[in-house]
Amino acid sequence: MITPIEIRQQKFKRALRGYDKEEVDAFLVALSKEWEVQLEEYRKLKDELEKIQNNYNTLKEVEDILHKTLMQAEQSSRDTMENARQKAELRLREAEARAQEIVRKGVEDRNQIQREITELTRYRNKFLSQLQGFLKTQMDHVNMFEHDELPAHEEELRLTENSSRTSKSFFDSVPSENGTSSSNLVDDITDEL
Repeated sequence: MITPIEIRQQKFKRALRGYDKEEVDAFLVALSKEWEVQLEEYRKLKDELEKIQNNYNTLKEVEDILHKTLMQAEQSSRDTMENARQKAELRLREAEARAQEIVRKGVEDRNQIQREITELTRYRNKFLSQLQGFLKTQMDHVNMFEHDELPAHEEELRLTENSSRTSKSFFDSVPSENGTSSSNLVDDITDEL
């Protein structure tokens, strides 16, 4: 590359009828100055281009890093969403299983309570039926006493024995609430009669 100094120092051979030396020298000086300005402009543009290139390279690296980070974030987000979905499905299945177990247990409890209610109703009806029979027998005995002229002492003994046997057999067949024998109740009723 030619420098401005080389342009100024350039010497030409002399020839007959050549150019005017002063004009040529003046032109060379002007040309060297213009060349110097152009070289300086070229250096500035080259430096600026280097800076721009460096900035571009830096921005390209940042862009690549951001792109990789974005891809990782998207993948992480997809993984997190998939994990959350799987956990939610698992919890939902567990909750459904617990709910089914609770419903099954509730149905079993309800059926057990219904069986117990049916059994207690059957016991109650049997007890009431036997109590009605017992009371009817006792009323029949009372009516017999009112109408019969049997010796009071013999009839009373006979009725008391029959009544005790009937009462005991009746109350022994009926279960009590606390699981004890009902014979105490029979004795109390017999004593009162």
